Amino acid sequence: MQPADLIVAVQQALGSGDVVAAKEHARAAVEAGGGPAAREMLAGLLLFEDDIEGARREYELSFQEWRQAGEHKAAVLVAAKLADLHTAWLGNRRAGQGWAARAYRLLEPYGRCIERGYVDLAVIACESPDVRGLEIAAAAALDLAVEFGDSDLEVRALADSGYALVVQGRTRDGFARLDEAMAALSADEVRNPAVAAMSFCALLTACERSGDAARAEEWTRVVARGVTEPLGNRPRALHMHCRLVLGSVLCTTGRWDEGEAALLEALGPGGSAMYAHRSEASVRLAALRLLQGHTDEARALLLPCEERPGACEVLARVHLATGELDQAAAVARQALDAAGADVLRCASLTSLLVEISLARGDTTSAAAHAAHLARLAGDHDADLIQAEALLAEGRVAAAMVEHERARGLLQRSLAALQPDERPLLRAITALELAHVLVEAGAQGDAIAHAQRAVATFDRLGAAPLGDRARALLRSLGVSGRRAGASTAAVVTALSNREREVLGLLREGLTNAEIGERLYISAKTAEHHVSRVLSKLGVRSRAEAAAVAAASAASDPQIKQ
Repeated sequence: MQPADLIVAVQQALGSGDVVAAKEHARAAVEAGGGPAAREMLAGLLLFEDDIEGARREYELSFQEWRQAGEHKAAVLVAAKLADLHTAWLGNRRAGQGWAARAYRLLEPYGRCIERGYVDLAVIACESPDVRGLEIAAAAALDLAVEFGDSDLEVRALADSGYALVVQGRTRDGFARLDEAMAALSADEVRNPAVAAMSFCALLTACERSGDAARAEEWTRVVARGVTEPLGNRPRALHMHCRLVLGSVLCTTGRWDEGEAALLEALGPGGSAMYAHRSEASVRLAALRLLQGHTDEARALLLPCEERPGACEVLARVHLATGELDQAAAVARQALDAAGADVLRCASLTSLLVEISLARGDTTSAAAHAAHLARLAGDHDADLIQAEALLAEGRVAAAMVEHERARGLLQRSLAALQPDERPLLRAITALELAHVLVEAGAQGDAIAHAQRAVATFDRLGAAPLGDRARALLRSLGVSGRRAGASTAAVVTALSNREREVLGLLREGLTNAEIGERLYISAKTAEHHVSRVLSKLGVRSRAEAAAVAAASAASDPQIKQ
């Protein structure tokens, strides 16, 4: 077959969902002398299979051949792809910047042209640390797309600008653009699958950053049905990005088990080799592990990717959890300085600095950070920032013994979130309010809020926070168990592993012996024991053993 016929065969194979055959036809086209166009097509298909080095090699050869043929604009488009490949896929940001610089130099003689828009948006949006610069570049690219009638670039520019607006706290305008881009994508207005993938990544990341689970799930179904499923869940990087971002969104909305499974899938042997995706999955899993009480595991997950923007906040929280307050403050401040116009990140880091300052007993700094966060909330339309600002002000007011003011602020923080939105943040706020109510003499209300917090922490698996809530309840003479919950109901709510541990506690085994019996480490056994004691609302192993004995008749797993 002639190269032109083979390229047609590639397109036909892709149309039928046969990526393997498409790749074979593309390789045959290269071997038959199809030139740089065939190499460029082969490189894209190699990325479908996560063959990053193979794709890099073919793109570089394609770039050289386009230049040798005097087709500089075609070479520019390949250089833009190499810029993204090095930045997002290989984690080599400087190499990516070098390829972008080569592209811009080749474009110097041409003035306004559509290729300039593709170079402006060469790197996937969530890998662009300068979100204000991304907004400006996307606006310029959108003008070029409209001027030259390029629907692919138009959709990409809409998606990237939408993402930039969302993370800058302008969520309504941002999601309006992202929804428009997704509508065009689902209507098959985009010809280039790489453009489709990058545009969808922008939407998913915006949903994850803002906690918009409903939008993420809805568009994931649409894109999976129309893009990845017909191609056997390819491109793998897009499929895995869907999984990891959806996993993070599920964690944010309280579905930790499902979210954790998706994150582990993204990091497993079937996950994408893309550096950006694996790093982000590690950061998000580290945040979850920290909330579960696995501080050492969280720290280990962060080690290979501490330079990632989102990793700094989790690392600072690790330092806070281990009492390393100076390190926590330093990491959080450095991350805040680097956040630039990323308002969502600035808000989260400023809220963290309030916590760190209060832990250090520095109410003056805490108040300054809370005031800055309140200004951010006033300037932007993100409900999340509003809730975090009110929580921060409430914490500072409580530290200053302004109980009535703290009570009002924390109640307003709860009201700023929908009942099913951000359950962890709502439970944390309820626990803070419970402490304030105790100081204000409203013990009954304090108990009610603390019990609601315990119920959420238990459902999520946030063991350290659950322990704090139970400690407050015990100080008020109330069991940490939810009001009205029977022993049998509490035991039934334990996980399978926790019921196994409870059965071994009944036998009087030590942590080391439990570890041997269950083929886990003594440290892991200790964690499980702590979780069981916390969920049962008991103080000692002996009390847990008594609960186990009472429940053994109805639960075979506890009988052992």
